[in-house]
Amino acid sequence: MLYQSGAKIFRWLATSLALSSNVCAWSAEGASTEYVGGFTGFAAGYVPTDPGSYLANYLYYYNGDTAAVAVNGKVALNVSTSVYFEIPEVTYITKLSLFGGNYGFGIAVPVGYVDVDAAINPAGIARSASTFGLGDSILVPALVGWHSGNWHTNFALSVFAPTGQYDQNQAINLSKHFWAIDGSYSASFLTEAGFDLSGCLGYTVNFENPTTRYKSGDVVHLDLAVGQNLTKQWKVGLGGYAVVQVTGDSGSGATLGSFESDIYALGAILGYSAKLGQSDVDLQLRWYREFDAKNHLEGNAIYLTAALKL
Repeated sequence: MLYQSGAKIFRWLATSLALSSNVCAWSAEGASTEYVGGFTGFAAGYVPTDPGSYLANYLYYYNGDTAAVAVNGKVALNVSTSVYFEIPEVTYITKLSLFGGNYGFGIAVPVGYVDVDAAINPAGIARSASTFGLGDSILVPALVGWHSGNWHTNFALSVFAPTGQYDQNQAINLSKHFWAIDGSYSASFLTEAGFDLSGCLGYTVNFENPTTRYKSGDVVHLDLAVGQNLTKQWKVGLGGYAVVQVTGDSGSGATLGSFESDIYALGAILGYSAKLGQSDVDLQLRWYREFDAKNHLEGNAIYLTAALKL
């Protein structure tokens, strides 16, 4: 289905693509970039061969904390946050072939809620603040999938557009207020016995926030998952991710300097396949515990995803 893995759209962010909170899951500006770790899981490399429209819906929860975060060109200390997002996405697989693979495209528009507490807040955040609204749109102009025996691979190009809720006078926003481009390559080894070995490797280029003059650094991200079907419907396994900033933050608004960061996570994945009328529905529950944070929020991330053909 598109996607048990996620239709690259929200790595896409894919990745926030995408869960785009100014205090979500990264160093960079607001301790977050557009890509969110763990967005893909089982069958990350699989793209359906059957042309048509596919719907995927992601429910995402994250809670974490960090010692310092840049917000609107200033610094808040001892920050903790809770993030709730729903990301519906629609992907269309065409009858066209591109580089020998199935060609598709898609779009996702997140909606979410963010709550933040700051113990020391020269950035102007009240001790507790929250906001609700639309996040940044994710456009996927190119999704190409290939199949060879048990191997399934795909490439996705995603564009994060700053269309979400943003007010420069607010400390908390649901838009990053800058453009970002992500390219990712995913692969899955899927057997008839139900074994699943999947991964997604991507690179995100972040552009400057024109309001704060803060340019977040580029990011390399890797998602991994391994699982086994216990029955025809149930699959269990392990997952993990790494998100590594490979260039420093820059611009006049980068008050903490280059502020490069890393974050890693391990967790468990549960998958279930069912019927909804005439459609197959693929569900995944993914939980990750982050560790070894460097200049980064550290906490827990939970995904509940559903995917089906329309």
